[in-house]
Amino acid sequence: MFYCEDDFIYEIRRIAAESSNTKFDIRLQSQWNSAVENGYFRYRLNIKHSRTLPGKYSFLAQLNTDRHLNRRAPEEITCVSQPFDATKFNFTNVKNEEYLFEIKRNSADESVGHFLIINVSPLEYGHTLLLPGLFSCLPQVANLESIRLAVEVLLLSGSPALRVGFNGLCAFASVNHLHYHMYYLHHHMLLENVKVDHLSGPCYQLVDYPAPGFVFQLPENRSVVDLARSVCCLTEYLQNANIPHNLFITRGSRLHEADAGEVYTTVRVYVWARKPSATAKDLYAFNPALCELFGHLIIKTEPEYWSLTEEKVAAVLSDICQEPFAKVQENVRHLFEHHCT
Repeated sequence: MFYCEDDFIYEIRRIAAESSNTKFDIRLQSQWNSAVENGYFRYRLNIKHSRTLPGKYSFLAQLNTDRHLNRRAPEEITCVSQPFDATKFNFTNVKNEEYLFEIKRNSADESVGHFLIINVSPLEYGHTLLLPGLFSCLPQVANLESIRLAVEVLLLSGSPALRVGFNGLCAFASVNHLHYHMYYLHHHMLLENVKVDHLSGPCYQLVDYPAPGFVFQLPENRSVVDLARSVCCLTEYLQNANIPHNLFITRGSRLHEADAGEVYTTVRVYVWARKPSATAKDLYAFNPALCELFGHLIIKTEPEYWSLTEEKVAAVLSDICQEPFAKVQENVRHLFEHHCT
C-alpha cells in the first residue's frame, strides 16, 4: 500500500461513524477479519468482560484470559541494549498467512519493507504489529524512522479508536525485533484530553496521574518529522541512560485545551520511563505495559478482574513510574532547553 501526506487525516470527530473509515482502515480491517475467519490466530478474540473502574481516572478493565494463557512465551530480555539475536524467534519467522500488507510512503520509496502483520495473540479488535524495516533485523529500540512511521500510520486512519504503542526492552517487549502494536479501542480514554503541564520546549509532563510521564503533540505546522525528532530525542536519552520505557500514540485534544470539543486536532505521544519489567512479572493482575500505562488494563484472571479497583491500579502504576520519572525529570527539562529544541 502506498501513501503520501495528502492521505493524512489531521482533524477527526471524537465519535466517528464507521463511514469515516479511510482506505487504510478498510483494508486493515478487511484483511484482519479474513485472518480471523481463516483461523490464523492462536485464539478467537474473546473479551469476556469489560468495565470502567469507578474513580477519577476512568481506567478501562477488560478480561482476556486467552491472551494470558495462550500467547507465545516472551523472550528473556535482560538489558535495554540487548542486540538482535537471529537464533531467537523474530518476525522474519512468521507464517505467510500472518502478513497483511507492506506499506510505503510512495511508489518511489526504496526503503527496506515496512510491513503490517496480525498479532496472533490479540488483545483488542484489529490488533496488528507494525514492523518498520522488517528485514533489517533491528533490535526493539525506537528510532527516528520508526517513530515517524508509527505517527504517519495513525494519521492514515479516520478512526479516533486506532492506537499505536511501543514496549521497549525491559519494558514488557516480548520479542527483541523492532515492532509497534496497533489496535482499535472504541472507548474514550482520559489521556486523550487530560490536562498536562509544560516542561520545556516541545515536551510536556503528565503529573496528575498515577504513572507520570512525558507528552508531545503534533506541532501547529503539522510536521510529523518535528514530532518524531522530539520523541526520539527523549527515547535516545532514556536508551543511553539504560532506562526502560514505553510509548503510546493516540488522537487527542491539543495539550493546552481542557475540553476537546467535538473534534480532535492533534496526535499525542506519551513516553514513560519505568522500572524494568522483570521486577513486575506475575506480581499483578495485569502486566503494566503500553496499554496499561495508558489506562487500558488487560486482566489475566476472572477473580482479579472482579476484585480490581482504581486504588489497586493506581498503586501499581505509581510503583512502576513515580521513581524513574522523578530521577530523570530535571535532566529531561534541560535536554529540551539546550539540545532538542
